[in-house]
Amino acid sequence: MPALFYLLLIIIGCFALLKAVTLFIKATSKIAHHFHISVYTISFLLVSIATSLPETVVGITSAIDKNPILSFGNAVGSNIALLTIIIAIPVLIAYPITTRSIVESKDIYYVVFFSFLPILLLTDRYLGRFDGFILFSTYALYIIAVIKRSTGFERLKESFERINIWKESAAFLFSLLIVLGASEIIVKSAEGLSVSAGWNLGFIGLTLIAMGTSMPEIAYTVVNLKYHKNQAILGNIVGSIVANSTLVLGTTVLIHPIDLRNDPTSFGLQSIGIFIIAMLVFLKFVRSKRTIDKPEAVFLLALYIVFLIIEYRLQIM
Repeated sequence: MPALFYLLLIIIGCFALLKAVTLFIKATSKIAHHFHISVYTISFLLVSIATSLPETVVGITSAIDKNPILSFGNAVGSNIALLTIIIAIPVLIAYPITTRSIVESKDIYYVVFFSFLPILLLTDRYLGRFDGFILFSTYALYIIAVIKRSTGFERLKESFERINIWKESAAFLFSLLIVLGASEIIVKSAEGLSVSAGWNLGFIGLTLIAMGTSMPEIAYTVVNLKYHKNQAILGNIVGSIVANSTLVLGTTVLIHPIDLRNDPTSFGLQSIGIFIIAMLVFLKFVRSKRTIDKPEAVFLLALYIVFLIIEYRLQIM
């Protein structure tokens, strides 16, 4: 099959993912509005999990197919996109984003810790099942902490029985089936594209698949632009970074370890290096003026473009 055919299937799969996750996002937004839950908390907790669902399912599917390197590239690439182009879009299109909430709540420091945790575990260039258990458990503990911190959680818990559970369950199952099917198409197409075009599977995950599975975050960002909900945008981005670094990678390596020791292109080290740079730049912008303005957004966008150019040139060398 020609590479263009597989590329088209990947695009179709990513579009299906976007539609499926949008169903979940609409439901959580209604819950947040009706029960007056903190927008930042609902974005961080529920929406970030929903928008990270594609990365998680792609990770599970690729691990079952014994190609976990695709999930690794997807998780790292998605985080790079979140720290650069996805945070830059609302600023360039609309207005600066205030970052005071994640600085004062110390969430920014948690994000740094959780995003660097898999890097520390990868010092031997191998993520085994025990490492996966650590990542998954760490994410579970943090979710519990976020829930306890949320002042609206008790109201939400007490009001669940007033929600049409059958309707919500049907929507959940339907969207989940779409996500599962679309993820299977994406993984199989990525494997076919790797063979057809001669590209490294990790490179495909780092760029094409990462941008595709980041479409829900982009859609959520654009939707919230209309309502000037920059805290919702920020909460989703922060929560998605944590989920990709712990939940996605942890789930993947629990099924199949990620081994970078025999990586002839040093793909893993290159992508991690770029991610570290993106995180440090983002941290600097967040802490400097506690806001991200247009000049900083231009820099973040340029950083993502440079990342794509570097990865492509390394791939064709």
